[in-house]
Amino acid sequence: MVKKGFVFFLLFLLLLPLFGKKKGEEEFRLIHSDKLFMTKMENEQALELNGNVHFFYGEVEFLCRNALILDKQKIARLSGNVIVKNDSLTLEADTLAYYRIPDLMNLGGRITATERTKEGIYRWIKSNFATYDKKNDILTTWSRVRGFDYQENARVKCGYAQWDRGKGYALLLDEPYITSGIEDTLAVAAEKMEYFEPERKLIATFNVQVERGEFHTTSDFLIYFLEEEKAIFTGEPKFISDFADAKATEFHLFMKERELVKAELIDSCHIDFAEERFKEKKNTVDADIVTMDFLDEQLRRFVAEGEVSYFYQQDETEKKDFMINSATGLYLQANFDEESKLQNMQMKTDIKGKYVFKK
Repeated sequence: MVKKGFVFFLLFLLLLPLFGKKKGEEEFRLIHSDKLFMTKMENEQALELNGNVHFFYGEVEFLCRNALILDKQKIARLSGNVIVKNDSLTLEADTLAYYRIPDLMNLGGRITATERTKEGIYRWIKSNFATYDKKNDILTTWSRVRGFDYQENARVKCGYAQWDRGKGYALLLDEPYITSGIEDTLAVAAEKMEYFEPERKLIATFNVQVERGEFHTTSDFLIYFLEEEKAIFTGEPKFISDFADAKATEFHLFMKERELVKAELIDSCHIDFAEERFKEKKNTVDADIVTMDFLDEQLRRFVAEGEVSYFYQQDETEKKDFMINSATGLYLQANFDEESKLQNMQMKTDIKGKYVFKK
């Protein structure tokens, strides 16, 4: 048994130089394989490895169950629990083909790419198919893409994603959908999304939809600054909630720990609002600028400025008479209680209006 092992070791030493480092190439180092078969043909040198395969190309580490290395073609084919470790990036797949020229990896079946750094960055992405451009450090995934970013506390799903690790840029296509924070807090959907890691900025374009607990916002374009928790909507933005619907040329939403605290409507603002949540939104406000303040997800105040006009209808109750009030001016403030029920409205500066009471 010892003699057989020695012969195998000697054979390995004799054949290994065939796969030695050539000028300008990364060094191949075999750490372990249960079985090894070497085949030399006229135009190729093939090394077949089976069982607990472990080797390096330069600084990149490969582990798998089976591997076929074609030296002349500069191709390595791996299968069975494939793991590739390249600095802070780890790739896992059922199969992998590594084309040393142009330094490209094709992955298939149950793919997971994980980035973990000493600085605390931890994120992963899963898919059915992927390619890794090692030279440019770009990972491209498609078919049932799923991802998670621990630092941003965000999850993503889409049909196609490309991740340029060098530039810190990610592109999401084919129905991208992102949820941030705990479940049912903030969700973003669009036709296309781009994430810029250095600025911690998300850009979503075409058919943008944002869900956040009590409100729903749509537009053609969104820029979301994660550091500031500020969202800018343009392209016919609309805001819909239980107590008010709004539209303007541009929306700015401000959040704190993923909760809406303030909204700014800029230019051609129009709001339909109710006296309290879930009631008919038959009251209106038009203005140049509108600021809405929220507390615990409830509207507590809005201020309209510029060319302001409003219509308000008070229905008859046991405590209140029927009344219609309409007016124009330069400033209007409406205050709401903790349940978003209208308490009072005040108009200031250059007021013109009328009241209508039931006879």
